[in-house]
Amino acid sequence: MASQYSADVSVRTAVLLLAPLALFAAGCSDSSEDKSSSQQLFESSVALPEAAPASFINQDDLPQEEYTDLLRAIAKERVIAAVLQRKGETGEATEATGEFDYQSAATRLRAINRSLAELSEGGPETYALVHTILGDGRLKSWLIAPGERIASGISSKPYDGTGFLTDGLGVTALASARAPRAEGVPAISAAESEAMLARDQSKEAVAKRFASLAEARDQLLPGAVQDALGTHSGRLLIVGTRDTATAPYAAMFLRNGRALLNWSFVSVPDIDTISSVAGRFDYHDIDLSNAVIVGDPDLSGDPQYDWEPLPGARAEAVEVARLLGAHPSRVLIGVEATTPSLRRAINRTEDIGLVYMATHAVADPKNPLTRGFAAMTGGHYYAGHIRQERFPGWEDSEPLVVMSACQTALGRVFDGGGFGVAQSWTVAGAGQVVASLWNVSDDATKLQMSRFMHHLKNGDAPEIALQKAQIETMNYTDEQGRKPYLNNPKMWASFSIYGKPSSWTAIDWN
Repeated sequence: MASQYSADVSVRTAVLLLAPLALFAAGCSDSSEDKSSSQQLFESSVALPEAAPASFINQDDLPQEEYTDLLRAIAKERVIAAVLQRKGETGEATEATGEFDYQSAATRLRAINRSLAELSEGGPETYALVHTILGDGRLKSWLIAPGERIASGISSKPYDGTGFLTDGLGVTALASARAPRAEGVPAISAAESEAMLARDQSKEAVAKRFASLAEARDQLLPGAVQDALGTHSGRLLIVGTRDTATAPYAAMFLRNGRALLNWSFVSVPDIDTISSVAGRFDYHDIDLSNAVIVGDPDLSGDPQYDWEPLPGARAEAVEVARLLGAHPSRVLIGVEATTPSLRRAINRTEDIGLVYMATHAVADPKNPLTRGFAAMTGGHYYAGHIRQERFPGWEDSEPLVVMSACQTALGRVFDGGGFGVAQSWTVAGAGQVVASLWNVSDDATKLQMSRFMHHLKNGDAPEIALQKAQIETMNYTDEQGRKPYLNNPKMWASFSIYGKPSSWTAIDWN
């Protein structure tokens, strides 16, 4: 599809389409004439079909074969989800085994329908996206909407992951400047860094980003699923397979613009999270001022890696603490940001509402528990240790965990999804985890996270707060009047939410 994205058209599309549409979060508006011309240019550049296919079908009207396929997808997901559950409970990886229970899947589908209706009460409509791999290797996507409506599509070729996005979005170059270096390996020079920045801002790089996102969209949101999402809005709960839950859906172009302009996203652990009342996050019940905050640990003594300094992370943590009124004893900066200090602070904080960590992190695709960690002073906090934590009160009052660090949403990939630092926090009892898909920019992250916490404090659910923060970061204007992040989604689309969907209304657990 790259031939359909000329560099000039891509740049003009981003400027003309995204700038006006992204203003809604700030309460701004533009002329209908500008919107119309932008939309026409957008549609021509991303080569959307001239006539939209029929999107939703009532479940009762599904052909028997399609209905059986949907039940098979639900039954299969429950079998392979057991792999991740065992990984969380024991740390061991096992093969997916067991028979597909179609009767149970039909019961689960009815529960999903009821749950989506309930999750839509008091806020934007909630949809579920379920991915499954077919026998020929292609990815089939099911979009389940409130009102027992279904849309589905199949990718045009076998699914082999979204690894191509790392290079396509320019994350590889960013990682070379941000990732930890083995002890003794020299840092890249200022000249090399400047050259990479110039290449990243070129028309060719922008065009490559557009083409890569279009390819990912067509794989992950094929056929009627893509059209349904491009003509509706709300919240999307993603039940992934392999690495499909760790794609930057917010950055993808749909018929009605960038996906984040109309959708918020939550990657859920499994389909049971959607279908049960217990699988909901009551963000109304958390006290953000009861926070433990980590910022810019002192990593100068790390015997294995050399780390780039994170002045933005220190400023970010200090600003979050000020905004929330966090107690000074629970704000761990620099040399005080040790793993034992973090554990003690969490254990001593009654009804903790937030754990916030602005630091470096590492994901490992083979050994996520023993080699994946959040970087801390004097000894890192490994995913395997996090999952074993038994923090007091977390089984009753689930906190929000924010991992403002690189690659914290990644880890080892299984058929049922991935497992790493983010999943370890939910095993420990967190309700939701904000984590990143790749190495992130210090400055852009500081901006996005400050806006995220601002909206969170003002009462927005985390997924809505993140959506607003991403839009504001994308549309950020610097002192020279430029929008440096507008055409660069790696700067704002990395962070995602993993865990339970928020309930728009407070939950009465009695």
